[in-house]
Amino acid sequence: MARREITQFFDDLDGTALSSDEVNVVEFSYAGSDYTLDLSEENALKFASDLEPYLKVATKVTKQRAPRGRSTSTGAQKSDPGRNRRIREWARNNGHNVSARGQISHEIIAAYEEANPTDR
Repeated sequence: MARREITQFFDDLDGTALSSDEVNVVEFSYAGSDYTLDLSEENALKFASDLEPYLKVATKVTKQRAPRGRSTSTGAQKSDPGRNRRIREWARNNGHNVSARGQISHEIIAAYEEANPTDR
């Protein structure tokens, strides 16, 4: 048995049937929500015209990319091995348990920075 699927487009504003060449997909955001409309050329132009006075005075905001994951390392650990040695030595001398290699806990780094405010 043969099957044929037909997609029909309609203007979301006035319900007019549109061909795939006539449909204008309009995407916009308002109050933190994203929206999309399928509109005829006429209604897409009207929508743009209605927004124009607001867009002229609005500040465009670029969307921030979502974080890729939570990083537990600090920039100082990667960028200054000498500082890491000083932190480890200070930690051992002050009763903290710190490994010879690997990541230094944020608590130890914070305690070191409090005791040594000039070494940042």
